[in-house]
Amino acid sequence: MQIRIVATISLGLLLAGCGGSRIPAAPTAASATAVCDDFGVRRGTAAYDQCVAYQESRAQLYPSQSVPPYRLDQYNNRVDAQGYRVDSMGRRMPVQSPYRLPEGPT
Repeated sequence: MQIRIVATISLGLLLAGCGGSRIPAAPTAASATAVCDDFGVRRGTAAYDQCVAYQESRAQLYPSQSVPPYRLDQYNNRVDAQGYRVDSMGRRMPVQSPYRLPEGPT
């Protein structure tokens, strides 16, 4: 009985060791035409040309950036590297002071 248990455990460890430590390759950036093809836009149309132009302009803005240019703060607001809130397009939003008094007659 003990021989079967030891044999089963050793066979399991042997098979686990043979699996290797295969590290998946990092995803590569897709070309603008591949992205537009994945969206289902037909080639040769004006919409396809606009899609390719837009994707190429995005690739030029952040050519080697592997992380988004923003992070989330404790309140789930997007903030840039300097701590300013940004909108969905990455533009800084106006700063609103928490100590601002309400406007109007007092």
